[in-house]
Amino acid sequence: MAGNCMNGKQKPLSETESDILPGRTAYPLTSVNAPYVQQSWQRCMSAYNLDPAQGWTADVLSSSEFLHISGRSAVLLKSAMGEMRRLFKLVQGMGLMVLLADPDATILARCVDETHLSVCRRLYLRKGAIWNEAAAGTNGVGTCIKEKCPVFLGQGDHWRFCFSLLASYAVPVFDAQGQIAGALNLAALSGNTTRPYAALVTETLMLSGRRIEEQLFRTRYEGDRILTLGPAEDCSSPLVAINTDGEVTGATHAARTLMGWTDDMIQDHPNLLAELDSEGTVSFQKAEESVVRSALAACQGNVSATAQSLGVSRATLYRKMKALNISH
Repeated sequence: MAGNCMNGKQKPLSETESDILPGRTAYPLTSVNAPYVQQSWQRCMSAYNLDPAQGWTADVLSSSEFLHISGRSAVLLKSAMGEMRRLFKLVQGMGLMVLLADPDATILARCVDETHLSVCRRLYLRKGAIWNEAAAGTNGVGTCIKEKCPVFLGQGDHWRFCFSLLASYAVPVFDAQGQIAGALNLAALSGNTTRPYAALVTETLMLSGRRIEEQLFRTRYEGDRILTLGPAEDCSSPLVAINTDGEVTGATHAARTLMGWTDDMIQDHPNLLAELDSEGTVSFQKAEESVVRSALAACQGNVSATAQSLGVSRATLYRKMKALNISH
């Protein structure tokens, strides 16, 4: 296997860029306005003491070690593989490969064109390779997991010179308890060729991440009714699981953020409609409307069955439907 990455072209920083990152020299900074790039570069310089010009050889797990860590992420792998293959069909023509990593930034699986296998070997884009930020520097998987947000790194955004032509998109994938289960990554050794489509590619990647999250959530709360608190706007969909008494048994990362729920609060099984009703804000009214409409649809418009599923009386449900201008 090849040892170090290839060096890319370099140019001096401007005076403004040098003021931002005085320890970083002879490298283009193309995403100076992206907070996650600035924060990651600062960590590379101050916390990790990484030399950007130094070649990099990834730590790769042994077969037994990989078997152990992949076993810990077995549920994620089972839920993600179908979506990874679907995503790969969409982006293959753009020269992008699909990678899945665990919460420690270890690559678990990949979908890649055979023509890119040599690049994968050279850059350690392979199962078992560890891409945590402290070792690899600014990179899609490691920085995404560190920042817990979507990341796009084009030409010149990675910390190490040897990744100068690596384009990387990554989004966090959340598990059924709202914690980071890993990261979904699109990568290509193509510099800035995909930059004009960065917003579209990122949105597509986030959709895939949310689909994996929903699969994880529905698997975990199989048998409970799954409702949405509104449209998904980021990497997580605001889904809740409720039992036959209308009590919340589980919530996704987005739902927890929206409602301010903690693990302890969810363990107390709050009543969903009572929680929404107590807030009284416009955003929560929209969430309540979404819940009622979703429950009605699941019960084919049967008000009595919907009221029972939500844990409220039929009269209460009729009152809420009237207030929310919902017909049946």
